[in-house]
Amino acid sequence: MTSPTETGGGPNTESTGESPAESNGPLQSTLGGAGALRSALTRPATDGALTAETVKAFLMANPGTLHDEPDLLAKLTPDAHREGDGVVDFQVFTIERLRQEIEDLRELQQALVTASEENAISRDRIFAAVLKVLDARNFEHLIHYITTELADDIEVDLVAMGVEASDSTRNMAGMRSPTDTPGGPSVMVLESGMVDALLGVRPDGSPRQHALRDDVEGAQELFGPHAVQVQSEALIRMTFSRAAPPGILALGSTRANQFYPEQAVDHLKFLAQVIERNVRLWLDLPPA
Repeated sequence: MTSPTETGGGPNTESTGESPAESNGPLQSTLGGAGALRSALTRPATDGALTAETVKAFLMANPGTLHDEPDLLAKLTPDAHREGDGVVDFQVFTIERLRQEIEDLRELQQALVTASEENAISRDRIFAAVLKVLDARNFEHLIHYITTELADDIEVDLVAMGVEASDSTRNMAGMRSPTDTPGGPSVMVLESGMVDALLGVRPDGSPRQHALRDDVEGAQELFGPHAVQVQSEALIRMTFSRAAPPGILALGSTRANQFYPEQAVDHLKFLAQVIERNVRLWLDLPPA
């Protein structure tokens, strides 16, 4: 009879019928090191593959793993995030572009807010001036207000009016009420056709109703000796009556950019229309 020592020696063990691999059981990642994690991430999946929770538990238990094995982080990071080895991180450019777009939108928003506030202030000044035009006691008072006080009320430097000479006033063309101070009385009698010449024409050949110009010297025909002070101007056509020659309301500024071609002109046109209607009423002219 053969004893255990005779068949191979060592302690007597009972056979379990399991293979060595089976007896070892599935890999316990929480007991392994970086090599175990590397193997888990790269080896083909098996019935004993690690779950996301197991990997998470391992990383929490071994927080230095990815620091010690930086190439593992490259495998876990999308290509757009990689750097080095000639790889361009497009995420950097994308984030920078988005930041710039946000900054541009903020600047645009602020510009719109500022423009809206300035527009509201301008509108209120124009409306206040319109009320004073309507309060004129007679024709002379109306002209006095327009040529002496209106400039301060709407915060421009010069206000002038021009009216084309009629057949009966042709000999008055070029005459101007005397003034030596900016903002003083300024009513010009213009040569026939001068309103169209000052305002210009549209591409289709029709006469313009207004003209806004920046960085210019003011129209000598309207501002007289003060034209050299004018750096930007707004000219608005006035149609007093079908029986009267056309006129023009001229606003001048010593600032080169107070008036400019792209500027909204609605409020200024409204002011000019109120003036032309008041002139018509005081002079008892037929409708335009």
